[in-house]
Amino acid sequence: MPVGEFLRGAYLNRADVVLMRKHRDLRSWLIRWATRGSFSHAALIFLVPHQEQGFNNTFVIESVSRGVDLQNLGSYLRDKHQVVGIKRLRGTWFDERAQSLVRGRILNSIHSNYSYATAFRLGWAFLGEIAFGIKARIWGTRRALKGHRRRALKPPNAFICSGLVQLGYLNAIAEQVAMGYLLPQRVGDVVFQTDVASFLPDDWSHFSDAEQYEIMWDFVTGFQDVLEAVTPEDLAVSPHLEWVYVIRDGFAHPVRSAEHARELLDRQPKG
Repeated sequence: MPVGEFLRGAYLNRADVVLMRKHRDLRSWLIRWATRGSFSHAALIFLVPHQEQGFNNTFVIESVSRGVDLQNLGSYLRDKHQVVGIKRLRGTWFDERAQSLVRGRILNSIHSNYSYATAFRLGWAFLGEIAFGIKARIWGTRRALKGHRRRALKPPNAFICSGLVQLGYLNAIAEQVAMGYLLPQRVGDVVFQTDVASFLPDDWSHFSDAEQYEIMWDFVTGFQDVLEAVTPEDLAVSPHLEWVYVIRDGFAHPVRSAEHARELLDRQPKG
């Protein structure tokens, strides 16, 4: 369907993940080259008219060079050089309360800066063949978990775009667990970097309720700095996020599968 019709309809939900790349744009190409991915930017659906009264536009929250800010999604979708993918966390447990808490957690970072240090670290790590700038740091973080019991989820004061989305999800769901709304194992559903997710139990039933809570909290607090470095490609390939739309060349296409999404994404741009 045309982009204008798509934006007027009830097709997007709060906390949907937005992935973007821009053709004929050197900066977008460099980021994709450095991260070996299909996308150069990530954002989160913050506000949609069908879920909010008094608004006519859909807004995303994102981390860009000027810092964490809100942007009208239409400005991206109407750009014929932009290719946009929409992914969604599925599950009856991820209800409107959880969606709102994710966007609220990210909104708390609205005055944060863009993390040029993290972006540089990622680029340097790729040049050094250390995938995603993570592998060497995971083991140190794992050792650091032993004997530490922290309870304060203090977000960093700077993010890259995809790290903002990842930590928004992670910290919001951890808060839901702390409030008794969700089980600790739900944290595993919002860890979008496969190597990091492997440190969580495969079978949580082997642990008592108290042990599950401790495992969850030690993971969340211990891996904050690692998950800041999640890339747009991590979000793109994460099995926890389901493809729902690809928007390009002025039209929004519903997606049936990851393979269908890849087919749409790989299509050569018009013009």
